Amino acid sequence: MKFIKRAIVYILIGIGFGGLCYLFFLWQSGAKTQTVQQIANVVFTSGLIGLVSMIFEAEAFAMTWKLIIHFCLVYSINSWLNLMNGITTSFFWSWDFLVEFTLIYLVIWLVLYINFNHRVKNINQKLQEKNK
Repeated sequence: MKFIKRAIVYILIGIGFGGLCYLFFLWQSGAKTQTVQQIANVVFTSGLIGLVSMIFEAEAFAMTWKLIIHFCLVYSINSWLNLMNGITTSFFWSWDFLVEFTLIYLVIWLVLYINFNHRVKNINQKLQEKNK
């Protein structure tokens, strides 16, 4: 049951990040309308990416391998989403998409890293206050 609760949390976080990124790109590209199917595709794939992110809880792999596996899976899922939503006609190799995806991936990781460090700093501060 604990695994299912964690999976649901990861799915919801994935949908949140995916929705925000999708809204940003809709705004950037000046898109006026979206179909229900396109929105459903984004929600589904974003949840799937959230679920894939559970790999970071696995202790069997080194962090480097987790990042490589996560990057490849998320890239594949996003390529599939672009294909399903009619954004591209090629599945994997588009240099423009690879560069854009990598930059976005790094920005999201930077946000997560800053958030994580902020939380750790707050926890350490509370522990120091408690020990005084």
